[in-house]
Parts: sequence; structure tokens; C-alpha cells
Amino acid sequence: MKVAILDTGVDGTHPDLAGRIAETKNFSDSDDAVDHVGHGTHVASTIAGSGAASGGKYKGVAPEADLMIGKVLGDTGSGSDSSVLAGMEWAAHSGAKVISMSLGTQQASDGTDPMSMAVDELTAETGSLFVIAAGNTGPKATTIGSPGAADSALTVAAVDKQDQLASFSSRGPRLNDNALKPDIAAPGVDIVAARAVGTAMGTPLDKNYTSASGTSMATPHVAGAAAIVAEAHPDWTAADIKGALMSGAKVLDGGGFAEGSGRTYVPAALKQTVWATNASFGTVAPKGTSAPVTRSVTFHNTSDKEVTLALSGALTLDGGAVADGALTLGADTLILPPGGAKDLQVTVAPDLATAYGTYTGTITATGDGVTTHATVALNREQPTAKLTFKGVMPDGTPAQSASAISLYSLTDSSKPPTQLRMGPDGIATAQIKPGRYTIVGHLRAGSDTVSFGLPEFTVGDQDISLKADGRDAQPLKVKTPKRSELRSLVIAVSRHAAGQPIGVSSTYVLGLAGGHHWALPAPAAKDGAFGFTANWGLQAPAVTAKAQLPSGTYDLDAESFPYSGRFDGTRRLTVVDAGHGTEADLTEHPVKGKLALIRVGSEDLFATVLPRVLAAGPAAVMVVNDRNERYVGATFSPIPVFGVYKKAGDKVAAAAIKRPVAVDLTGETSPSYSYELVDGQSDGISTDQTFDPPQPELADIRLKTYASSTDPALAQASGGWLGLSVANNRGAGAVLPTTMGTSQHVYVNAKGTKWQRVVSPTYTSATSTSGLNTYAPGSTVDQDWFAPVQHATSPAVSAPATGLTPSRDSEGMMVQIPVWATASGGTWESFSMSAGDTDAFRAYRDGQLLGSATYPYAQITGLPDAKSEYRFEVDGERTAPWSTVSTEAHTAWTFSSAAPTGTGPETLPMLLADYQLDGVALDSSVKAGKPHGLKVTFRNADGSASPVTRATVQASYDGGKTWHKLSADVSAHAASVTVKAPLGADSISLRVQGENAAGSTVNQTVVNAVKVS
Repeated sequence: MKVAILDTGVDGTHPDLAGRIAETKNFSDSDDAVDHVGHGTHVASTIAGSGAASGGKYKGVAPEADLMIGKVLGDTGSGSDSSVLAGMEWAAHSGAKVISMSLGTQQASDGTDPMSMAVDELTAETGSLFVIAAGNTGPKATTIGSPGAADSALTVAAVDKQDQLASFSSRGPRLNDNALKPDIAAPGVDIVAARAVGTAMGTPLDKNYTSASGTSMATPHVAGAAAIVAEAHPDWTAADIKGALMSGAKVLDGGGFAEGSGRTYVPAALKQTVWATNASFGTVAPKGTSAPVTRSVTFHNTSDKEVTLALSGALTLDGGAVADGALTLGADTLILPPGGAKDLQVTVAPDLATAYGTYTGTITATGDGVTTHATVALNREQPTAKLTFKGVMPDGTPAQSASAISLYSLTDSSKPPTQLRMGPDGIATAQIKPGRYTIVGHLRAGSDTVSFGLPEFTVGDQDISLKADGRDAQPLKVKTPKRSELRSLVIAVSRHAAGQPIGVSSTYVLGLAGGHHWALPAPAAKDGAFGFTANWGLQAPAVTAKAQLPSGTYDLDAESFPYSGRFDGTRRLTVVDAGHGTEADLTEHPVKGKLALIRVGSEDLFATVLPRVLAAGPAAVMVVNDRNERYVGATFSPIPVFGVYKKAGDKVAAAAIKRPVAVDLTGETSPSYSYELVDGQSDGISTDQTFDPPQPELADIRLKTYASSTDPALAQASGGWLGLSVANNRGAGAVLPTTMGTSQHVYVNAKGTKWQRVVSPTYTSATSTSGLNTYAPGSTVDQDWFAPVQHATSPAVSAPATGLTPSRDSEGMMVQIPVWATASGGTWESFSMSAGDTDAFRAYRDGQLLGSATYPYAQITGLPDAKSEYRFEVDGERTAPWSTVSTEAHTAWTFSSAAPTGTGPETLPMLLADYQLDGVALDSSVKAGKPHGLKVTFRNADGSASPVTRATVQASYDGGKTWHKLSADVSAHAASVTVKAPLGADSISLRVQGENAAGSTVNQTVVNAVKVS
């Protein structure tokens, strides 16, 4: 039986497709018909794959089918209408009885578009059955695209292995005419099928297979089923095959507009000699009366015998109760002549189906050894009510259009949040259906923000008005043991009802550019969770300013402007009062080389005033607010710019009238300490919004971030802390500038929190991360970033279920090995991300290559249960100028592994190496000619105590050309050596070998592991 596949081509070299491909033709704009995406190969093997590469485990539905491959989608996975139409013409006129099309538009269609009409015309002309994906634009209704909207298409929805409708599966009714689509459902979630060589579509299991989800995966199941039915009944028409599959499908509870006639069931379809058409009764208004509607359902008898059928049926609210009396049949029995057909009149009374939602009617026909069914459907629209929402700021003015406000249903998790848009009067409106709702968000006006949440309100069929009144809000405040400046504030308000898996969360990043921040108190939710989370990022002051006044030293309580110039040490500058910084002010009061005092006025400070003042050449700028509160904003400036309260500025200005006033500025280019704090509230929004964690609840993280480039520009990076509150399982963070080659104390509130840091060096896409760590209150811990010796290793955690450590379960091995971890293994870059960097991974079993990948992230399946010897190899090479140490590394691990005896995953017994090199400066160098202790700690990834039985350490001082064995003191879990680089050496390279009592080994070479100065 010929089955045509119109898709992204095919990998004809795949073992599962050997001998199955009869013809290929390229209609795309690509150079060949080879599948460079992976989609078409996955589809092809689902239809007709032999399962050869899996011992038959992943065999296709119709493994004897002959495949005709039409490449209509290019190597980006998309294609033109003309390419698809040309492929359809070719397939239909080349003898394909079944044509599988796992493609379509995201825009809904009414079946009158060119591709849908071509399906109908080609089916009528050639008798080919087009099996077409419904689409992945669910869960909204009326989302069936083209060409799946065609009348004659067999349109396929997706269900999971439990026959539950996939949330992404597109729904009916069809656009405009409310026709019943899709037609049928099939498995389309986590489908394992052939993986095209060199592709990564879906979730690869190994080099031969990958898992993917979509109606694209459901469609080939039905296409394969259609091929089986067509082979068994060569005289059947496309309509007969389609009808038999639909009438023999297993009826599910998702409803006709979601799953059509039900889930494909091949055994019933093969013996289905009677099939019936389906019918839609369209959409009726939510209110008012509607006359009964009658439609014809036609039963077809493909056998050569007369069949007498007893009929029954009922109309049921999808997911609800039967609508008694809403569906009536024009007859109780139906007699079908041999090879003939008869209509059955079906009447639906909408006034007896009063609940809002979709209804499905299953008409069952039995008799003379036949059981079949027809499906009808009705949609009763829900009424809508007008929601009017008003936002008021703390000063009584309307919230502005920059507000972020999310409206979310607490009763329908399938619907994404609706974003309410504020008008100039601070009012937003929306038409919504009855149900329970919540609103969360952030009112905005200028740089002021009010975070709020209305945990629950119920909407019926009457209009409703709601308000978030910022005049009742409380200011957000934070206190730290040492003086600090706010550099980021991330606020999130979240809500979900009981039973909702995710819910809604509205997050806003604030603080960097100043402004005021409030939270509107709200009670706890009646069910589920309703919470508020604030993540604070604060740093040691970039500058402190102390005026030398006649009365003594006066601290101005200065707050620096982000991105303005920084310096180390103390400078004494003379104040010049430059008024509002106008041209006249600067002419009358020259500020060159001085501390320019300017006041906030009517002109735009950042766009106009500061550029003018900076052009006048001051040594620093003091911005005096027009009120007694903080004034700060981001400004790019080569000199320090800082803000002070009005009272402080006035005091300095008054003193400067009488005599020159000196101000001592003390600065630091990199903050010596910072605070990362998270306040999670799980029972509403508190009336007390002052966060003041006591000193004993803080943990001190002694942070070192190493640099290796001598270019100061390449030492710049972005770093951010994610703080998670255990109280509400929520958290966030903000990315701020950081400098490599520095140290810092980071204080985090440790009670009931978890913390993770991410760092990305500037001018590269490389990103390093830590684990999500907990810290003991009052503790002091060390955390190093980019510390030599950077090397490939598994993180220093044992977490086989998370994928952080290489593990094995009943399906196979999951391998995830960061290529570049810091010396201790506590922070890591998962794989080389900078342009020009390369990685490689290879896996062997008993000396035979299992497969390779461009980075060590892979799933290895098809392994024998018996114990075997395995070898993993990881290579990494870095060329990016930001990192001049650990430029090349090669690691091999060997270990024994058998299938786990338990139900869960087990960590692989790999032997890992971590490094502790003494005397490494923050520029990643050690001194030449001086001895430096090196301790190599051998760590068993699975946590076992198996001791080291053999260990050697070698060093190279010429970039790995020659090697010197070092005298090692080997203990149960470490090898300690002394390394001394000769004068004139540029770097030290290291080679470590180790073996434990269990037979696991590690062989690791790191070239240019550390610089020599």
C-alpha cells in the first residue's frame, strides 16, 4: 500500500526505514529531499518504521507500507503554499491511497482557502484520502487551520497515553460555518520515533530515536491505520476508509469539537462494514429561545448483505451531565440495503441544553453483528459580562498605560491570562464569561509602582466594577545591617486556585531607575495560593559624600546613579552651586574640576540637564532632589553622579554662600559587599511591607570571581541572583553589572530560602551557573567562579532525578556533564557557548562506540540489563579572549554499570576530580619559581566511599608539549602534590589519572590550567 508523506523530507539512511521508501521528490526551496529538520523522518517511521534500531520496540503502525516522500517544507521547517500544493498534486496523481500531512497554518480556516479546496478536489478526482493534522493552536476553540479544515480531510487531534486530550491540540468548531472538526484523535504526546541524522528535533533519546509531541505526531498514527484499512479493503473509497476509522473509534469524554469521533482503534475499523457521517448543530446564543434543529446523518453499508440497525443516542454536556430530551432520532431502527446508504433525521432542541459549553451526541447503531456510531455536536456560547477595572495611584491620580495587569480565570486553567490595558482615565474594560477570576499586577505612573492582587471575584451575567486603590497601599522598605544602595527590586504577585497546576504570576523589575514602590494589602485566598514576593538586590555604596561644614562633618547620605563613574579611595572636591544646571547657571558658576551641585527642576534631568553639566567638565555631580526622599536614575557618565535629599543639598548650598565647602567623596569601583534578599508571603499581601531580616538569619557568601584576560573590557560581566522563597515557592532576580577579578561578601537571608547565581561575561554568550543552594543562617561559605582549574565534571551534588548528575534508569542513561566547571565543581558552564568554542562527547560500551554528540548532553537507550564496561569522553576547546586559562581539556571516565534494581534513577559510579590550587590570584595566575600546593580530590559521583587505589599527577610548563610526573601523596580520596613553574613559563597544564577500588577511572588533561606571572 502506497502512503505519501508531505513533510520536511526523510533520512533514507535510518535503519528503521531501510527498504520502505519507494520514491522521493523535492518541492521545497532546499537543495535536496533529505530531512535536515527531523520532522519528516519522525513521521515516516511512525507510519512504516521497522523498529530495526530498537529491536522492534519502536515499530511503526504499518511497517509494510511503501512510502512516497514529498519534501514540501524546507530546512527551516516551513514552506510555501505553492510547494505544498505541488506536493499534493504529485502524491494524489502518483497512486498514493493515503496522503499524510503533518502541517498546517496557525490561522483558523473555514475550508474555503486554496489548500483546503485542493484537498477536496484531489480527493474527488483521485480517491486519495488526505490525513491532516488539526494543528497545535489549542486550547482555544475554532482553531483548526488549513488544510485540515477541508471537508474531505481526515483531521487528526492529539491525545496522550491516557486518552486525555493534549492541551495544544486545535479545537473546533470550524471557522464561520461551525462544522464538526476535528474528525478523529490519536496518540500525539511524547511519541518516540526515528531521529534523522544530525538533527535535534524533540527530545533525543539516542542517535536513532527522539521523542516529540504534537498533532504532527498523531497524524501518522491515523495515516498508518488508514493504510492498514485500505490494504484490507482495496475497493473502499476515501470516504469509506475515513468513515470506518471514525465510526470504529473509541469514544472519549473530551467532546466532538475536541476529539471528533474518538481515538483511532484499528481492529474495529477493519471490520467496520457500516459507517456514518457526523453532523454539527452549530453554535447557539447563550440566552433566549432557539427552535429545534434537524440534520441528516447518513449510514453507509459497504457489505453485500442487508443490515438492520437499532438506534439510540443522547446529547451530553462535555465533562457534564446528559441533556435529557435534547436529542431525538427520526427512527428507532434503520434498514440498510447491501452496498447502500440511508439518512437518519437527528433533531437537537437547544432549549433543553441550557448549560453553557459544548455538547456531544453519540448515536449508537447495533444489529446483525455490526456496532457503529455517529457523532453530533452543539456549542452553546457562554454569556459575557463587562468588567470595569480602575487603578488609582497613592496620590489619587489615575494609573497610567504602562501598568501591567493580568486577569486570570480560576476555573479554566486552559486559558492564558488576559492583559488589561489602562486608558488615560486609569480604567480598563473587558468582556468576560461567568466564573471565578483573579486580577494581579502592578499599577504604574511615571516611576512609581503599586503592586496588588484581587485574590478572587465571581462574575455572573451582570456587569461588574472593581478597583485597586493605591491610596491604601503601604510603601515597600528594606533594612540592612550595613549601609547599602538599592540596585534592583523584583516584585511578583501570584495566584492559583486549588487544583490549578500553575496559575498566574505578574512580575515587575523595579528599583534601578529610582521611583517609589508600594504594595496594596490583601487577604489570603479562600483556596489554592495567593502570594507576594519581593527580591531585593542592594550593594555597598559606590560613593559616600561627607561635607566639611563649620559645624563639623556632615554625611550627605548620597546614593550613586547606576552606570556613572566609579573610583577607589577618597577625593576632596570643592562644591559649586550651579542652580538648575542651565546654560546661564553654568556660565555664571563654572564647575570644571569641581563638585557641581544642581537641583531637580522643570527641565528633563537625564536627557537635557546632565549632558549639559557633564560637558562643562566637573569632577563629580551632586543632584539635589526637590523633596526629602531618594532621587536616583541610571545615567552613563565617566564621573560620579549621585543624588541627595533636599535638606542635605540645601544645607551644603547655604554653607557655600559664606565660604568654600569641601566634600570628601569615598568610592569603590567594585562593591565590597552586597545584599540579596527575598521576602515571600504566602497568605496574601501583608500590611507591613518593611523587610528587616535580623543579622543571625543572614548567610555570608564569600564570593570570588576570577578573571584571566588582561583586557579590562573583557573583565566586565553580568551577574544575577535568583532568590526562591520556600514559603510560597516563588522567586526571581535581576541581572546587574559585575566585574571579574574581584571578591565580595554577599549576604543572603538564609531562613526558608534557596539561592542560585548566574554569570555571563560581556561580549560572549557563555553563561555559568551554580546549583539552587540552601545556606544555614549565620553561616559563612566560600563560592568561587571561573577559578582554576576549570575542567569537565559533574556538579558536586547527588541528584539523579534532576539530570544534574549522570544517571541510569529503566529507560537508559541520562548524561549531563558540564564541560567547564570551576576548580571545586560548585559552579559551571554547561557547554562551551562562546563563538569558536567546540565540545565533543563520545560514549562506548565494552569498547564499541554507542554514539557521539557535539556536547555532553545525551540520553542513551537500548542498553542491556547486564553489567557492562562504559567509557565517556569529553573534549573542550575555548578560543574566546575573555578566558585564557583552561583553553583545552580532554577527559575520559570508565565505569561499570548494570540496569538499576530499583524503580528510580541511580547516579552512575563515575570517578570525578576536583582541584584546590594554592596561591592563585584573582587574575587566574600563580607566581613563577614558587612552590604551590595542589590537592586533587577524587569524588565518587554516586556518593559511595570507594577509596582511590591509584593516582598520578603530571604537569607541563610548555602548553602540553612535554610532561613531568609529580611526586604525589595519595590518600583514600585525594592526591597532593607541589607544582613549581619555572621562570619564563606562561602557564601550567595538568594531567590527572585516578582509579578507585570499584574500578572506576578518570583521565583528565587540562591545557593552560592556570597562568604564570
